Amino acid sequence: MDYLSYFVTALTTIFVIVDPPGNIPMFIALTETLDHDLRERVSKRATMIGAGILIALAITGGWLLKVFGVTIDGLRIAGGILLFMVALDILMGSRSKEVYVQRGLKHIDVDSLAVFPIALPLYTGPGAITAAIVLNSEATDLISKLLLILAIVIVYVTVRLTHVYSEFIIKVLGKSGADIIARIMAIFLAAIGVEFVFAGLAGKLKAILH
Repeated sequence: MDYLSYFVTALTTIFVIVDPPGNIPMFIALTETLDHDLRERVSKRATMIGAGILIALAITGGWLLKVFGVTIDGLRIAGGILLFMVALDILMGSRSKEVYVQRGLKHIDVDSLAVFPIALPLYTGPGAITAAIVLNSEATDLISKLLLILAIVIVYVTVRLTHVYSEFIIKVLGKSGADIIARIMAIFLAAIGVEFVFAGLAGKLKAILH
């Protein structure tokens, strides 16, 4: 197995889906009424919860597929469609994320805010979960599985860093700059979704022919 290629693919896929730079405005919108200490508390809790959930589901994804009787090719197809929809949502202005922001602002509680909507679903949504399970299914040995976990950790460390420097980053990029980055990422995410769909269809076709 080409470990470097797998690691780059895993890191890129998860990074694009989690979208740390694109979510900076959302994080600020959700925490703008909090003081510095509370914002730090929300950030640390949200990133740890988000990373923990994604790692746990990546590891147990194969077992969950067996429990629900779902094939990995079926998950690839469904996940590819889902990723494409997420990308389309970002390209169209992230309307669903705005809904999460509005819900969060109506019910501000520091601990629950860290879980919902920041950890779930802004940073660890269905797209990220699906991608992690699919990537784990492609990991052929312990080293590749550890590389997947490392990729997840790197992405969420990046998320944490964007929170720490969120105000500075917004000042440098501006909201329009962050939106541009998010949309560029979304184009790659759409392409990844298409690749997932065709890989799943190829697997299904191969299974039917055999």
